[in-house]
Amino acid sequence: MKLAGYLFENSQTPTQLRRMLGVQRRSTVWRYLTGERIPQPTILQKILDLTGGQVTLADFLDTSPPECARHIPHPRYGRRMVLPWSPDYPDDESIGSNDNGPLTAPVVRALDVLGGRARFTRSGVFLLDGRSSDVRRIVQKANEVLRRRGEPTIAYPGVEDAS
Repeated sequence: MKLAGYLFENSQTPTQLRRMLGVQRRSTVWRYLTGERIPQPTILQKILDLTGGQVTLADFLDTSPPECARHIPHPRYGRRMVLPWSPDYPDDESIGSNDNGPLTAPVVRALDVLGGRARFTRSGVFLLDGRSSDVRRIVQKANEVLRRRGEPTIAYPGVEDAS
């Protein structure tokens, strides 16, 4: 089992892991979680002990991404990997077959434009900057971003087009 998967399944955070391992830098733990770095033998032994042997050296040598990782679009890097602790980690149940539900094409585009600032939760609530929001406000904010970029805005009922 990958270290990130172990933390996710056991409701632990990278900060907790960093403290338990006695590692000073957050970036070091992030590299362990993403597979960019293999821990030194003393740290690896601590990980073996902390996970009850569920995370081993073989898991660090395996180059596949952790199962809990998601790859999301990024304007500068194409796609990037995010883990459940990332603020822009997608909610798996928020996108998919919605049969004319709240995630219509304009709304999906607005969420994409706003990136990690907006999302649709499993409980059916839209969040914008961590606060409850309605769809019109999300589309309005996305249109502000699009206007600044000089791109066409999103047409949506109840949202005026000021471009």
